[in-house]
Amino acid sequence: MKNKLLFFIFIFTGILMPQNIEFTNHLYNNYENYKETSLTKRRFKHADIVPLIEQLKNNSLFTVKKAGQSAEGRDIYLISTGSGKTKVFLWSQMHGDESTATMALFDLFNFLSSDDLKEEKEKILSNLTIYFMPMVNPDGAEVFERRNIFDIDINRDAVRQQTPEGKILRGTFEELKADFGFNLHDQSTRYSVGNSPKSAVLSFLAPVTNYEKTVNPVRDNAIKLIGVMYTALSEYIPGHIAKYSDDFEPRAFGDNFQKWGTSTILIESGGWENDPEKQFIRKVNFIGILCALKSISDESYKNVGNDIYDSIPFNDNYLKDVVLRNLKVSRNGYEYLIDIGINKYERSIKGASDFYYRSSVDDLGDLSVFYGYEDYDFSGCEITPGKTYPNKFTSLEEVKKLDFKKILSEGYTNVILESEKLSERFVNLPVNIVTSRNRDTDDEIEIGDSPDFIISKDGKIKAAVVNGFVYDLENFNGTKGNGIVY
Repeated sequence: MKNKLLFFIFIFTGILMPQNIEFTNHLYNNYENYKETSLTKRRFKHADIVPLIEQLKNNSLFTVKKAGQSAEGRDIYLISTGSGKTKVFLWSQMHGDESTATMALFDLFNFLSSDDLKEEKEKILSNLTIYFMPMVNPDGAEVFERRNIFDIDINRDAVRQQTPEGKILRGTFEELKADFGFNLHDQSTRYSVGNSPKSAVLSFLAPVTNYEKTVNPVRDNAIKLIGVMYTALSEYIPGHIAKYSDDFEPRAFGDNFQKWGTSTILIESGGWENDPEKQFIRKVNFIGILCALKSISDESYKNVGNDIYDSIPFNDNYLKDVVLRNLKVSRNGYEYLIDIGINKYERSIKGASDFYYRSSVDDLGDLSVFYGYEDYDFSGCEITPGKTYPNKFTSLEEVKKLDFKKILSEGYTNVILESEKLSERFVNLPVNIVTSRNRDTDDEIEIGDSPDFIISKDGKIKAAVVNGFVYDLENFNGTKGNGIVY
């Protein structure tokens, strides 16, 4: 009933006019024509985008200028296009490990440079002047970490102004005095839409300007524009859009920019199943931003009621990477039933250009209110910690030749490597490696442990879990993820 009501609201307000649907459908269906192909993974660096920005200097559609330098001397750029009286300012990657929207901005540059949808683009560029600051925190991007080189969160430096990056962002804001601002971030992939099993692919927020959460005309424009984006993107990610926490943060840029007169929209990119590099989420960012720019240019957002924004559920924390359900455990003479929640955490390698996973048992007990990206019902099965294979090996090549299905089916999740020293803390194998440092196998299953388990039914091993990766031993297809070197 609620969805039907919203549909009629969308029709009545004109949000779902045929030309708007045609516009967004074209972007969705033709996205690969605009996607910047040099950026295909989240972990890229300042040096990867500089050549793309240099190319824009040769494109008469864009003006590129240096806005300043980061603490480590990397240039921060301001790119502009359009000639309209309404000013829009978009900035991304204030947090160095939040790169999804940066990719989407370069896709947007490609779209604006294309011959597609000329009439719509001309209207946008004649009514708007659009400013972009991609990668506000290039030093953080270099090591793929949230904070800048001073270990300061730039998004808590809007007022005190102790970081060069924060000064550049605020100085640009004060110079532009933009009508609209887009604060582009990434959030945890484990955020859910309310208490549902659906991941929050995108979360929107019209930041508040005080603890009372007053809706003044500036914030009201942001609320209405979010209604436009929510409506358009619900066509492609229905039920996967949330609202970010609206607690007032007096140190943050979004809250202060809203307070200082720019209608500001926060967009947080979350998680989507089987999209670890956020390439699909990048696509919906691209569509959402362009949909918003079109609505600002034709002022259609003014007809949108605030009830759409109010209807969006808030983010919540009901998602885990893996949930193993209904497993029997025997301990201290007791037999009991547990669910196990597992989360996988990235550990940087190769100068933060790549990563491996180090997983951990996040929770156990009754997890019936939680959901997993991977969700397994093991009713009738028993779970025990994995064992260490008794034979010792002298080289990794020797280990690689093992019959891993056989090893796992015998209850072993670890093998011992005696003499060869490994330079990395992981292996791309379905087992963990125990070196001469040795590792005692844990006899119990506890929160914080490495999730290395054997799952059996009626005395037969059915599945193995190695570093949080689940292997179905009846349909074994080789390595799914990395093991750990102990």
